[in-house]
Amino acid sequence: PTAPPPDKASIFADLSPAELRAVRTFLMSCPELGLSPSRGGPLAKNTLFLVELLPPKKRLALRYLDQGGPRPRRQARAVVFFGGQAEPNVTEFAVGPLPRPSSYRPLRFKGGRAIPFTARPMTQLEYELLHRTLAEAMEPLYRLLRDSTGFWYHNCSQRCLTFSDIAPRGLAPGERRSWLVLQRFVEGFFLHPVGLEVLVDHRDPDPRRWAVQQLWYNGQYFSSPQELAERYERGTLAVARLAEPPSRQLFSSYEPRGRFATGTPTEVHGAKVCEPQGRRYRLRGNQLEYGGWSLAFRLRSSAGLQLFDLRFNGERLAYEVSVQEAIAFYGGHTPAAMQTKYMDAGWGMGSVTYELARGIDCPEAATYLDAHHLYDADGPVRFSSAICVFELPTGVPLRRHFDSDFQGGFHFYAGLEGQALVLRTTSTVYNYDYIWDFLLYPNGVMEAKVHATGFIHATFYTPQGRRYGSRVHSHLLGNLHTHLVHYKVDLDIAGTGNSFETMDVRFENISNPWSPGAR
Repeated sequence: PTAPPPDKASIFADLSPAELRAVRTFLMSCPELGLSPSRGGPLAKNTLFLVELLPPKKRLALRYLDQGGPRPRRQARAVVFFGGQAEPNVTEFAVGPLPRPSSYRPLRFKGGRAIPFTARPMTQLEYELLHRTLAEAMEPLYRLLRDSTGFWYHNCSQRCLTFSDIAPRGLAPGERRSWLVLQRFVEGFFLHPVGLEVLVDHRDPDPRRWAVQQLWYNGQYFSSPQELAERYERGTLAVARLAEPPSRQLFSSYEPRGRFATGTPTEVHGAKVCEPQGRRYRLRGNQLEYGGWSLAFRLRSSAGLQLFDLRFNGERLAYEVSVQEAIAFYGGHTPAAMQTKYMDAGWGMGSVTYELARGIDCPEAATYLDAHHLYDADGPVRFSSAICVFELPTGVPLRRHFDSDFQGGFHFYAGLEGQALVLRTTSTVYNYDYIWDFLLYPNGVMEAKVHATGFIHATFYTPQGRRYGSRVHSHLLGNLHTHLVHYKVDLDIAGTGNSFETMDVRFENISNPWSPGAR
């Protein structure tokens, strides 16, 4: 528990568990919405998918922050999947006032059209139904999978296959068909594709009408599991036989192994961050202060860290700096690889903020904060230690000068230690772990930084695939891809009436005024 935030920062604070529950209880009680619990039951129903803070409009927030105006009404943003009606859609609502909501209104988008139901994010329920569909479809391929991989999909107990799905789910609006990459279910299964990819059409709200449309196996396409199974039984299939994975020291394991050639110590602790005289920052609720800096922050379930009212020595530099989206475009020879264009906010990028490990993800001395998300769940879910705050020695002086007398001595030396305050969270979007940092420096510099780690999104190696990546293991292609990370930066330097322009430099060929004839 921390001290409550000051009034002004609290207008940007995330919804509390009590507020999340109040919004859900209110919407579930509205008979015209016809909402059902998210988990279990059919897909063709109306469900509450997401609840998070709806920040106040900037105009109203500034009137309150700067001019003593009224406090903006606290509202929630709620995303509802209307799957149980004649024309299914996704609708977003503003719900308020909090903490006791009593009304809602739809949030309209440019063009006024509803979001198609086929464009909704995946839910746990849909994944369970997809798993059942795939288990049934893979039964004819039991012998092929068992003989070539030692693993299979249905009734598999200890030797199971799993799948990773990719997006976009189709090639045209209104489609919802996904390529599924089958993998051995071992540690780091992302790096264990078995050479089989399956296209499942799951557009219909009734999973009984879902169907496998195509399969790709080891470089060839097939129209059905039966066709692929028959080719194997006839002995006319090019089979990719995989070696038995070792019980220890699997290449995809995160368990440390091996030795460094120099023999320098690795069994003792490395350098650590310490605070010899206590913390030099102040954290009150969602308000963070450090040196000249003050800001409000939140961790929104849809996209991640969001900073508001960013000030240095009392002067606002930015109204908002926030993570908006992370996109990854892939190339490849397999259908899943060539189709992959991940937009991670659509995969709940802000809601997968799992617990940070002390001493690894953040220093032991850091301050750790919990987060609460209501995302594809029937109530708020607590994510322990999802955010951390710590001061970090940069290892480089903030500034320094050695004032030489050019006779072997000096007039003076002056320098300042380099430090920064770090606000950090992570997003584990399936295989990828993004580490999101905002750094505050004592000289008025703010830096946004992201580190990409975790596992690569990899596909089955074929010789044709070498045009699209590197062979990183015997049956594994590391696919070429591009990461685009998007931030919103609303600078308010010297007020809100500012503009943005770019400047170019060009060479100017002029006469040298102190040396005639030179240019």
